[in-house]
Formats: sequence, C-alpha cells, structure tokens
Amino acid sequence: MQGSDRGYRIGLTGGIGCGKSSVACFFAEAGWAVLSADALVQDLLASNEAVIQAVRERWGGAVFNVEGRVDRSAVAETVFAEPGELEWLEALLHPRVREQWLAAMQGDPGSNWVIEIPLLFEKRLEKEFDFSVCVTCPEAIVIARMALRGFSKVAIEQRSKRQMALSEKMGRADYVITNAGSLEFLKEQTLGLIAEW
Repeated sequence: MQGSDRGYRIGLTGGIGCGKSSVACFFAEAGWAVLSADALVQDLLASNEAVIQAVRERWGGAVFNVEGRVDRSAVAETVFAEPGELEWLEALLHPRVREQWLAAMQGDPGSNWVIEIPLLFEKRLEKEFDFSVCVTCPEAIVIARMALRGFSKVAIEQRSKRQMALSEKMGRADYVITNAGSLEFLKEQTLGLIAEW
C-alpha cells in the first residue's frame, strides 16, 4: 500500500469505449505518471522482435501489411473470431506488458502512478495497486462512440464478451467514474477523486 516513501498506485479500468483514456489524460495533466496497457501492447507488436516472430509463426503473412508490420486490425479479426487464438495472444503479450508497467512503477516509486488496464479484474491484477478506478458509460453512448471509431456492433459485442460485465467491474472497484455527460463533467469527477488522495 501507499506509504510516506512512495506515491499512490492506481489501477484504471472500465468497459470498452467508456472513456478510460480520457480519464488517464486528466490524471497526466494533474502530474501523475500514466501508462496504458493497450499502448504497451501496440509497442510490442510494432517493435519487439520476439513477439513479431511468434505472431508470424502462428498466423503467417495474413496478419502483416505490405510494409511487413503487424496489422493490428487483422490480428483483432483473427483473435476475436476464435477464443483459443485470443488466449494464445494474451499468453504471449500479457506477461511482457505486466513486466513493463511493474518495472516503471518500481523505477520511479516516488511518483503517483495510474496504469490503464482494461482487463484489470479479469486478470486479477488489482492486488498490485492501492486502489482501483472503474470508468462506466451507458451502452447506447458506447455503441455510438465506437461506431465513430469505425467499429461495427458485432465487433463491439465480440470485444465486450471477452470482458467481465461492467456492472461486476463497478462492484469490484474502489471508485467509479461515470462518463454519461460532458467531457468537463468527466474531468471534474477525476480531479475530485485526485483531490481525495
């Protein structure tokens, strides 16, 4: 737990399209150190040779673009269509991602940290943090928001099925932030939470 010799460690989670990244940005603006598990995954798929080679051996050229880089959209289509493939990819990536954010926090213990992890509770990672924060949003708003990003309703449902129900995440979290209004209201809630700490 947080003590006088180190800052807070917050695990940030929530449903797909609920606004986790916006909340993480507000923490960063307030001076907190922030890492995104999704961003770390993207970096591994783009630059980690061992990961890239494993992906090529598993799925061949079908998930690589003309430049020879991993096509994350093609990977998503592959893994969300077949649970076994998703499990394989998570086994490849998640230990590496966890190692990176743990090392970052340990390397700068005096800072207040927020780690954005969509599968915080699913992977039982909440024990690594002082508190957990869940960002929630009405389903209709999520669907509209994700559609603007180019996601079909089927794609949204595929991703949502792989996650714990949002209501359960809310029940497990130490704090809940509701993203059902304006961005300013979301920021007010986040800053209010930061003020508590």
